[in-house]
Amino acid sequence: MELHDGEMEKMYRLGHWTDGKDGPLLVGFKNYEQKEQIITNLRKFKESSIAKFKRVSVADDLHPNERLEIKNMVEEAKKRHVEEEGDSTENYWFKVVGHGSKKKVIKIGKQSYLA
Repeated sequence: MELHDGEMEKMYRLGHWTDGKDGPLLVGFKNYEQKEQIITNLRKFKESSIAKFKRVSVADDLHPNERLEIKNMVEEAKKRHVEEEGDSTENYWFKVVGHGSKKKVIKIGKQSYLA
């Protein structure tokens, strides 16, 4: 993916600079599609033969209200799973996918994911 001048809204280091130590960066893009494209292609960093890219990790920087909403959605999905299936939630991961009003919780079996 190529980025051109003006496509990033902001980029700055979080925390204090320590010589010889990598630190986190906060990067903001002008549009949501660019961020999604980078997240989608993140696996290419991990598969790269360049060692410094193998240590790169990316995470969404969510507003505290968004984190609380996601936490509540996952807890509700787990509660529904126990009520409907009568099964423990320990064999599943619950993940929120989607954007904006189209968010939903999906359930992933740990065994099928690791296979």
